[in-house]
Amino acid sequence: MRRRPDHHSSARFDASEAVQQTRYGDTETDIGVALVKSVAGRALKSPKVRLGFVLWAVGLFFMLLAPGLRTVTPEMKATYEGMVVEAANMPEYHEAHAKYTGAQAHADEAKVWFWRFREPYKTLVHQRQSEADKWAAELSRREQEQEDKMKKARSYVGLWSDFGLADVRARFWSAFEKGKLFAQQQTFYHMIMRVLSARDEDVLSMVLNWVFVAVMNFTTGLLGALFYFFFSLVNMVFSYQPDPLSAATFVVLGFIGAASVVASYLFAIYGMVATGVYVVGKVVLRDALEQERRQQLRGGRPEW
Repeated sequence: MRRRPDHHSSARFDASEAVQQTRYGDTETDIGVALVKSVAGRALKSPKVRLGFVLWAVGLFFMLLAPGLRTVTPEMKATYEGMVVEAANMPEYHEAHAKYTGAQAHADEAKVWFWRFREPYKTLVHQRQSEADKWAAELSRREQEQEDKMKKARSYVGLWSDFGLADVRARFWSAFEKGKLFAQQQTFYHMIMRVLSARDEDVLSMVLNWVFVAVMNFTTGLLGALFYFFFSLVNMVFSYQPDPLSAATFVVLGFIGAASVVASYLFAIYGMVATGVYVVGKVVLRDALEQERRQQLRGGRPEW
C-alpha cells in the first residue's frame, strides 16, 4: 500500500526550497557593480582624483585635437616648405654621402679572413679606410649643416604652429606603435613557448595565462614607449629653438598628452579584461550554486 506524504515533511521541503531560491536569487545581485559604483563615487570626491581627471582631459585635447596657437600664413608656409626642400637637396651632402659609401665599400673589399695578419690586405685596408674616414668626417659636417638649416626652418614657423603639433604627434604615434609591436611580439613568443611546453593544462587556465601575459606586455611596452617619446620630445623641442618658457610648457603638455593617451589605452584593456573575468566568474559561480541547489533538492525530497 502506498504511503501518503507527510504534511510536515512537505512543509519542510517547501521551506528548504524557498531558502535555496532566496540564496540563489541573492547571488544574482550585482554586488560587484554596486561596489565599483561606491568606490568610484568616493574617488570622484577626492581633489587629487579631480585634478588627475582634469590633466587627463587636457592631455587628450592637446595630443588629439588642439590646433596650433601660432597662425601660419600661406606665404609663411611656402617659405617654410622652400627652406625644407633646400635643406633636403643639398648637393654637398649627397656628394659626401656617395663618396663615403663608395670609399667604405672599397675598404670592405680588402677585409678578407684574418686580414689584420696578412699582407698586402692589412696595408690596403689601412690605406682605403683612411680615405673612407676622411669622407665620413666630411659627411658628418654636411649633416650638421643640413640639421642647422632644418632648425632654421622650424624656428621660422615656430613650436606652437600646426607644424610643431603635427611633429610631436607624429613622434608620439611612432613610439606608440613601436610599443604595441613589442607587446604583440612578446605575447606571440610566449604563446608559442606555452603551447610547446604545455602538458595537461586545461584550456581555461591557458587562456587566462595568455591574457595576463598580454596585459603585462602591453603595459611594459607602452610605458617604455612613453619614456622613449619623452626624450624624443625634448630633442624635437630644442630643434625649434624656442624660448625657455615655451620649451618647458610644450614639453610638459606633450608628456601629459602622451601619458593621457597611454593611460586611456591601458585602462580600456584593463576594463575589457576585468569585464571578461567578471562575466566568466559569474557564470562559473552560478553553475556551481545551481548544481549545489539541485543536489540539496534531491537530497531533501520527501519519500512517498
